[in-house]
Amino acid sequence: MVLVDWRDLVRATDAYLAQPGVPAEQLDACESLTLELRKLYEVSDGFLEQDGQRFFLWPLADLISRNEREWQDALPARRELVAIGDDGTGARICVPRDGNSGVFLWDPVSAAPHWLANDLGDFWVGWTQRRLTTIVPGSPGTSLSA
Repeated sequence: MVLVDWRDLVRATDAYLAQPGVPAEQLDACESLTLELRKLYEVSDGFLEQDGQRFFLWPLADLISRNEREWQDALPARRELVAIGDDGTGARICVPRDGNSGVFLWDPVSAAPHWLANDLGDFWVGWTQRRLTTIVPGSPGTSLSA
């Protein structure tokens, strides 16, 4: 796995507002946080859309509480993923809990993951440059592009 330089990626976009990073002591308490997520949260505790209406990647406290609350009774396939944000439609942006590569959209309608990107860095670039959509294949009149 190649570690992303999150400071450079965050500086390269003005579509999302970075927040102060999470202190190392707080990150250390989150033992199950993957290395890639840890590096991201060191730079910013979530990312707010420029208009300030919602977080597209959740603050760490929200990530923990939402995953505990929303997925405690989830299917085994869903429990293998950690939701890190949402696309604004109710679908969750997820990464594998075990640190394997991939970023997925958990579609609540099909109750299945849909691949979005190889890793968080690729996802960030695709999302912020609007080359990536979370439209689920098979939806009428839509397509998934990456």
